Amino acid sequence: MEHEEEIGLESLNGLVTSELKWYVFDLIMERLKLDQIDECRFSVEKEDKDKTSFYIKDGAILVSGKDGGDLKVYENLYLAVCDFFNRVYQDETKTEEAISRFLTRTLDLPILMKKPSRSLLQEQIKECEERIAALDEQLQKEDVKSLRSKRKLDGIYLEGLKAKLSGLY
Repeated sequence: MEHEEEIGLESLNGLVTSELKWYVFDLIMERLKLDQIDECRFSVEKEDKDKTSFYIKDGAILVSGKDGGDLKVYENLYLAVCDFFNRVYQDETKTEEAISRFLTRTLDLPILMKKPSRSLLQEQIKECEERIAALDEQLQKEDVKSLRSKRKLDGIYLEGLKAKLSGLY
């Protein structure tokens, strides 16, 4: 894209390794939900072999089709989002509308970033639940005071994350 610098897209391309990626995931999900695209058709944030996927791994943006087919690696966020929406919508008009809405919403990033990302909070909740499950399993094998304390603290942290998520979204 020759005119990237003129329209500010260059500022989005370096975000794949920062927390901004969570806000990008939020913007993509926002559009897909607005268009009522069934979640069985796509995966955002992680690779899913059964769905069209948009995810970030090792500092690159990856878009793949079902069964991991037609994997494309991008350094340019705009091109990756275009490819992803094109694969999901499979309709030029709807794809253009989705991309236009996505680009318009990126202008709101400074405001959106004043509160935590929904995707990031959901990821933190998932990780905390996994830690709690692992601690519960360990506690069944050996009841150690330090494990019980860690389990209790993780439970409090999980409640706080869920309250924050429900309070903000």
